[in-house]
Amino acid sequence: MEQHAPARGQSEIYDPYLQHVEQNVGWDPVAATPDNVYSPHRSRGAFESVSPLHGDTPAAAGTPSSVGLGIASADGGGAQFPGYQYIAARDSFQQDSPPKTPPLADDSSKSNLKAHEYDLGTSGAAPYYYPPQYGGSGPPGGPRSTRFASLTGSTPWKMIVSAWPMYGMFFLGFAFAVGHHIFYSKLDGRPADDQKHQIQMMRFGGLLSYAAKASLVGAVVFAYRQQIWVTVISNVLRLRTIDSVFAAVDEPLTLFNWEFLKKARVAACLAVLAWLFPLTVILTPATLTVSRITESKDDHCYNVRTLNFEQERDKNWRRPERINNFRGVSLSLYNSTVQNSAGLVDVPFNETFFDYWTGISPMVDLVASQSALTGSVIPGPNVALDTCGAGWNCSYTISFKAPGYKCEELAKGPKLDEKGLMSQKGSPLHVGELAPNGNYSYLAETQLGEYYPNQVEVFAGGAPNMTPPYPKNLGAFRTEPVLWIGHAEFTGHGNPPENKGVEGWDTAFQAVLTRCEHYLVDYTVQFNHTFSTQSTTVLKRDYLRPIIDTTFLKDKNAEDGTKDNITATPESNYVFPIDYQNYREVAAYHSLGFSMRRYLPGYIQYAPFAMPDGDVTKTGLIDRETYLPVPNLIDQIRDFYENMTLSLLSYPKFIVVTWAARPSERAGLTNATGNATLAYPCTKMRVINAYVYNRRDLWIAYAVAISVAMAAVVLGSAALSQNNFHVRDVHVSSVVAATRAPCLDQLPWKASKWGEVPAEILDTRLGYGVIAEPGPHGTPAAQFMTGSAGGAWTGMGAVGSPVVVGGKVYYGFAPKEVLEHTRVATFGPGKPRSRTSAWSFRRWGEDFHYK
Repeated sequence: MEQHAPARGQSEIYDPYLQHVEQNVGWDPVAATPDNVYSPHRSRGAFESVSPLHGDTPAAAGTPSSVGLGIASADGGGAQFPGYQYIAARDSFQQDSPPKTPPLADDSSKSNLKAHEYDLGTSGAAPYYYPPQYGGSGPPGGPRSTRFASLTGSTPWKMIVSAWPMYGMFFLGFAFAVGHHIFYSKLDGRPADDQKHQIQMMRFGGLLSYAAKASLVGAVVFAYRQQIWVTVISNVLRLRTIDSVFAAVDEPLTLFNWEFLKKARVAACLAVLAWLFPLTVILTPATLTVSRITESKDDHCYNVRTLNFEQERDKNWRRPERINNFRGVSLSLYNSTVQNSAGLVDVPFNETFFDYWTGISPMVDLVASQSALTGSVIPGPNVALDTCGAGWNCSYTISFKAPGYKCEELAKGPKLDEKGLMSQKGSPLHVGELAPNGNYSYLAETQLGEYYPNQVEVFAGGAPNMTPPYPKNLGAFRTEPVLWIGHAEFTGHGNPPENKGVEGWDTAFQAVLTRCEHYLVDYTVQFNHTFSTQSTTVLKRDYLRPIIDTTFLKDKNAEDGTKDNITATPESNYVFPIDYQNYREVAAYHSLGFSMRRYLPGYIQYAPFAMPDGDVTKTGLIDRETYLPVPNLIDQIRDFYENMTLSLLSYPKFIVVTWAARPSERAGLTNATGNATLAYPCTKMRVINAYVYNRRDLWIAYAVAISVAMAAVVLGSAALSQNNFHVRDVHVSSVVAATRAPCLDQLPWKASKWGEVPAEILDTRLGYGVIAEPGPHGTPAAQFMTGSAGGAWTGMGAVGSPVVVGGKVYYGFAPKEVLEHTRVATFGPGKPRSRTSAWSFRRWGEDFHYK
């Protein structure tokens, strides 16, 4: 136990400044009177020797009631220990105890804490005893844990124990904010078609927002209440300003008090923030809205079809193949060399018995015509519903091999070398007739090398009207026609000139010659079904090989016994009917190409007036207003053919139409919905009412609110530390306890039934601190301020005055001069202490002065 010098006897001069400062270096005279458990200073009991060390003390000489300042207190019945007066550190709620206060043993305070009283020793022993939580030895009952004492005496522990509501509300607000985010994240993108459900979710989000706001603002208000007392302790303010400080979080008009804003800036900021916090309730729920969005997901679609021309290889018109009682349709029509050959279904082809191509199937003619005349891909009936499912749009990609034309631009310019192109490139066109050199806007030759359907004279039914052996090249595919396209390309702006007499004719056009060959192409195509609309996009084209790899010889007749005088080289690449499977596949390619080529041949005379010849004007390849080819004509011809090819999917009876999931299996008119083996990967989309969560806006609002609340918590912690870890409130009892100083009774109060306060009192400047009451029970501090007129504040006496009177000491509001006189008279003169920052964690009294 720390040893201290014995207290002076009462017969000597009692100097509180020396008694409590010089002998107790760590003692703070202006600190708020602490409860024993929470005090940052050592609580202590002391005894003053009355005999035989210093003789008797006059009985009339009273001692002050305890104020937590270490000032002696009379026990009324004599000391419990002979020769000593008892000096006790009391609970701050007992600071106004009257004279003759009973001993402290088992004396409960308003804070339900016990004042410590033990046998402190006898005469000549050390006069002070320190309870264990303030550095002394353990109590008589046994030792206490040093580690526990160190923990409970630490600043963080005191901070947590005293201000756990503030920290709890802050972390609870943060938890509600995170919960709000998680709740909205789970709703993000979910359908919101049910209006009742929308209202419920919005209300629950508002509830979470309110809970977060209420928790955070609770922490701010808690911190503000601690700042209230720091503010009034460190400032002398008008009473109306003190009213504003205490009411700022309840009455917004109090924020317009200039002195409040000037001298209590931190408290004012906290009050303003408390009023602004409700904005979080407005802003954060608005981060969840219901909007029309496109929902997209990777899924599987049914009834997705593709093209497989290899299905034609085994097609035999003598053997009907039905799916769901619907016959499969070939792209081609055939003649047979044998009449009434229906019974020869299992007889292999030979030199006298075979089928040969004679034309395109009527259904191919129909589909190709629809595509050519509309300029688009023909969709199947209810294709979007059958493929995507009810309420969905979808997109998928298929790959297949089909015929296509590969084009090459041979020449381009205002005037082409017609003779050179004819001799070197084999052009059959008089390209010199194209504008601007000529009057034509379009020239096309697409039939050179075309298969001649009437190969020989035939009987009814198509059998040759001759006896075997048949001509060697009967029915053979010798070559595929090349597309020769010459057109005038308009390069000017506005309306094109109508004839050569118009200025700018020579610069308005340039002639283009293009050659296209029939190829087998590997396609990758994307289909999009949006409501009832179908769109297609060719993503990739890989040109594999010519359909028939021969070169047409236009000046040489075959003279091979057929009416088809086409000659091509090499003959070894001819495709003969006896090569059954290959012939059937090439026939399908030829049929589709024939369907397209028939729309292209002909010409269009542009000037002096339009004179079209051919079916090309029925298509979208020619501008029907100007009779000029459309821009990028060659690309448009390529797309024109591809549209026909893709339109085959609209008629599932074609045997080339198969399932995309199983290309070797014909589709027919089967509905594959629900058949997992035919499900095909796709992306499904739909436009729905869905929840849309704006994460950025929600966390901006919460980040500001949480940051502000955290700053408020730090300020509240600092204020709590300055208040010696005592949580302060603004309850009526606290206000009453702070307004008991008798000097306040001298103010000109008005007897008002309604609690009206005169303006002159509202303008009185008050501070908060230690107030000593002069009188018969005065303290050593009080006697220094007492003149000849008892009870009148006449000035400050000299420290160490030998006269000691009785009285009371208060902590509360009083005029500045009363507070300052009390402090100086009680604790001695000294240099004014420096100003305390609102962010300071020093205890009140360590670094503080009125301002």
